[in-house]
Amino acid sequence: MFSKTDICDGVDLVCVKTDSFKTNMIDISMALPMDENASANALMINLLKRSCKAYPDYIELNARLDELYGAYVGAGVTKTGDAQVLSLSIACLDDRFSFSGEHILNDCVELLASMLFSPNIKGSSFGADNLALEKRLLVQRILEEQDDKRYYAFQKCIEVMCAGEPFGLPKAGTPEQVEKAKMAEVYSAWKNALKSAKIRITAVGNIDKRFITKTFKTGFGKIEREPCEIKTVFHKKGSKFARVDEKLPVNQGKLVIGYRAGMEDENDNYYAERVMVDIFGGGTYSKLFANIREKMSLAYYCSARLIASKGIVIVQSGIDTEKEKSVSAGVINQLNEVRNGKFTDDIIKSSKLAIKESLTFTSPDDYCAWYSSQILYDTIRTPKETADNIEKVTREEICAAASRMSLDKIFMLVAEGAQEGNDEG
Repeated sequence: MFSKTDICDGVDLVCVKTDSFKTNMIDISMALPMDENASANALMINLLKRSCKAYPDYIELNARLDELYGAYVGAGVTKTGDAQVLSLSIACLDDRFSFSGEHILNDCVELLASMLFSPNIKGSSFGADNLALEKRLLVQRILEEQDDKRYYAFQKCIEVMCAGEPFGLPKAGTPEQVEKAKMAEVYSAWKNALKSAKIRITAVGNIDKRFITKTFKTGFGKIEREPCEIKTVFHKKGSKFARVDEKLPVNQGKLVIGYRAGMEDENDNYYAERVMVDIFGGGTYSKLFANIREKMSLAYYCSARLIASKGIVIVQSGIDTEKEKSVSAGVINQLNEVRNGKFTDDIIKSSKLAIKESLTFTSPDDYCAWYSSQILYDTIRTPKETADNIEKVTREEICAAASRMSLDKIFMLVAEGAQEGNDEG
């Protein structure tokens, strides 16, 4: 059962009450403009998960989590449209499975609220050692992502395609920006998030939302809120075409093609766009997989992804560099076939079934990710509503969605031969 409750200005609580899982999850997602503060924000959210005033170091916090039947605290950073989204969450065993009738969920809600509202801060400092450690960990994560060449090429295409736009910035900043972040900036990031972020609290499981509502209303009641306005820039048509090449010592080339989807906002033809992109480059039935990879043997992988929050479609392929022109031509040809309706009714059925199956969530994490990804939206799509509307998409709407696509940028990671031990991803 889905419900939405307003906590205060710019803060809402989304509850999905279900007894399908043995665990519950509470996620606090905070959306802020994607800007030069990205690294300080990312450091801040990771510092919040380490401790709080009641449990002022990692050892004490973990001891408390052990008492709560092995509850788990997590933090994350993503991009949704032109926003950076910071996430602080806790997952715990449902009260039904406690030994002595303990209120595990309520205790976890109080702990999560304490971590958000009362972190272990002395003066205006999270502690120099703590900040230094989080800097090292965050830089390591950024570098590990860059070592995944498939992810790296994807991000480079986004960077070129959305140059000058917030969406083109890295979600947690660069290693250099992380290293330069000052304690005062990280402290200000925490204060600013509580005051200015658009916040969604998502609670999933066998829960009673009344305690959660009361706890966070009390916490935010002490804060003078001035929620920021985040408006994502959409471009219906691709800008001036450009191609960017980069050479690296890897075995496999990465060809990434960026399209504008022709969307005015995240809701514009959303359902038709999802089905169209899936038919174009989704599962094994898709045009790109069946033809570029299987029939023509031009790529090791070839797929398409819709980023509806920004209105763009990204085609990714791993190829032998010398086949790049053939692959590019093949991708364009397959898109034209979708535009002209050259796909069977069975492919439409397969695509709709695959999308609907992906909306059958198997964990509280899936629900939290679904609702936090809609943090900027005025209206919320439930998984069931989405599945019902996917089923209604017509062949004509699929062709029209493909016709709205326009080529924007190409990024080609040119292979020069692998270095020993290099992980391409």
